[in-house]
Amino acid sequence: MIMKCMEHHFERVASVYSRVRDTDPDIIEAIIPRLPRDKHLLNVADIGCGTGRYSKLFAARAPSKLRLFCCDYSSSMLKQCRKRMSLEFPFLHINYCLVNANDLPFAHACFDAITTFNAVHHFDLDRFIAAAARVLRPGGLLSIYTRTPEQNAYTVWGQYFSGFTKRETRLYQRERLEEAINSVAELQLESIQECKHVRVEPMESLVNRTRNFHYSTFALYQADEFRSALKSFAKRLTSISKDNTIKHTAKNTMVLVRRIQDVA
Repeated sequence: MIMKCMEHHFERVASVYSRVRDTDPDIIEAIIPRLPRDKHLLNVADIGCGTGRYSKLFAARAPSKLRLFCCDYSSSMLKQCRKRMSLEFPFLHINYCLVNANDLPFAHACFDAITTFNAVHHFDLDRFIAAAARVLRPGGLLSIYTRTPEQNAYTVWGQYFSGFTKRETRLYQRERLEEAINSVAELQLESIQECKHVRVEPMESLVNRTRNFHYSTFALYQADEFRSALKSFAKRLTSISKDNTIKHTAKNTMVLVRRIQDVA
């Protein structure tokens, strides 16, 4: 039921998704130094790439030694990703893969790094972690950028959009992420930390992004419930705004994991 709902959601928002979602460039800067350094060409898979918000940042940061695999289960999102990346990086070797993140149908030990940004809550966590361990080469990096339920509740939507935290039940607790990683013998957790981003934007921008379903959580509302909650959200923002501007803080969790040598 939720899978069908999400398929419809991503088909609906694909054309505007890149314009209504926040992107945190500093996260890429934290990942790049952790990539394996013993190869001239790096095979990197961006799982749940969507329209390529973070794929684009990877391509811009390390274009000379990167073979990029943009992977998503939504054909509409992947189509937008291909359109965007082919225009901006026409000479970069990019593969576009319509795949299920729970299986990752790639050869054993074929990737130097696997990344996923704001998408792991759409995956079966244990299956994804096991699949990532299989397709990473020894020494390869797995990075997961996500929100925990507590961080989700801290967002401006968690605080002021009616029913937001109640409906979003897919996010993984930090402890659950650690448990899934520690259960795979070939993986070693390197670090897990909270990232904070202070954002200042016009109130209308927040309302417009919400109206365009920038979070998949909004697809879990009935149409009339969403309209009512959106109206209430706009009214609540008015009460906390300064000159029609809202200052709010986003919190995320960054998990970095290393694939070690095969365990006998």
